[in-house]
Amino acid sequence: MSVDKKKKRRIYFCLDQAMACMVTGAVVCGVTIAAAPKAHANAVISLGNDRSFSIGFGARASYQSHNISNARDSNSVSLDNFRLYMGAQLNKHIKATVNVERLAGNNWNLLDGIFQFEPSSAINIWVGRMLTPSDRSNLDGPYYLNSYLYPGVVAQYPGVWSGRDDGINIWGRLAHNHFRYVAGIFRGHNRYDNASNGGNHPLFAARAEYNFLDPEDSPAYYTASTYYGQHDILAIALVGQYQVDGVGTAQNRGDYKAWNVDGLFEKRIGKDGKSGTYTLEGAYYQYHTDGVQDVASGWHGAANDANVGGIQAGTAFMLDTAYLIPYTLGWGRFQPVIRYQQFKPYHYAATNNGKTTQFEAGSNYVIDGHNSVITLDYVHYNSPSTKASDGFLAGVQFQY
Repeated sequence: MSVDKKKKRRIYFCLDQAMACMVTGAVVCGVTIAAAPKAHANAVISLGNDRSFSIGFGARASYQSHNISNARDSNSVSLDNFRLYMGAQLNKHIKATVNVERLAGNNWNLLDGIFQFEPSSAINIWVGRMLTPSDRSNLDGPYYLNSYLYPGVVAQYPGVWSGRDDGINIWGRLAHNHFRYVAGIFRGHNRYDNASNGGNHPLFAARAEYNFLDPEDSPAYYTASTYYGQHDILAIALVGQYQVDGVGTAQNRGDYKAWNVDGLFEKRIGKDGKSGTYTLEGAYYQYHTDGVQDVASGWHGAANDANVGGIQAGTAFMLDTAYLIPYTLGWGRFQPVIRYQQFKPYHYAATNNGKTTQFEAGSNYVIDGHNSVITLDYVHYNSPSTKASDGFLAGVQFQY
């Protein structure tokens, strides 16, 4: 082995050990001092001297009349998400977060375990398990999208669970909060026996976003796809991810490269939105696998949270539009929503037998912003490998 290769292996090994130690520390610190980073209602207990503890929860449940996107059985009712949010701050600059999610079979999975050092708005350091820098949909999470269903046709950045990975993020806000950035190093994809990443190469990820109108008031580097008329938004972001040997097998490996650009435009119509609020969101993606076919998810018995397989090479785009009707009917207001997704694989992909599309049309009934929403949706899903399907969805979400 050459000296250069030995140095590289030693560097990656040290980085791996450092990440493992920091993730463990983040979870331990989070349990003892645990501030849930997303903006939702929760119970906050003040402990004085800038110390506090908070706890909250979020739940999403739905009925689907058909096997929409092959996600689950037809005519089924499901608890799609149930999450507990725990957070606190030791002082103005040192905080931590632990969020967990209930899985099928009454098991619980660590969603976020973050130690947060936040000395200023311009630069902050987070260590642990957290969302990687990625597209707006992933940074929205399921509770802050325009539509009930996650846009899984187009959004396929890798992660151990719900777009998360273990690592380090540096993020900040500049230019009076109009510019937001986040960049990080993470454990990465396909770190598994006989998969491509036997060398334990990390994943590098970054996102830069500029708000041309009002700055988004979502916390940290998180986003939302609508603010329900609270602001006028025009935000454009550029995202990139890169990992050596990120896809394939140990015998046939390739580098993983992906990027996307996404944008959100939301405008209050009339004075203070008296004529409603119009929303337009779009995203374009490119996923590259170095001409190599990635292994399938669950390859060789890998668990769902092992961050193994499933990346497809191709281009994708998404477009959705919504209008928040200004008149209150009962407890809330209606927000009609239309969304279209398309993924087209590259010519060397094994699944290169045509594009996959999904069209959705329906309405949200917004009671208390993102904390209380009821959704009715029609969904048409078309994949070249399966028969086209049509379905109806009724969903409800609640956060406290």
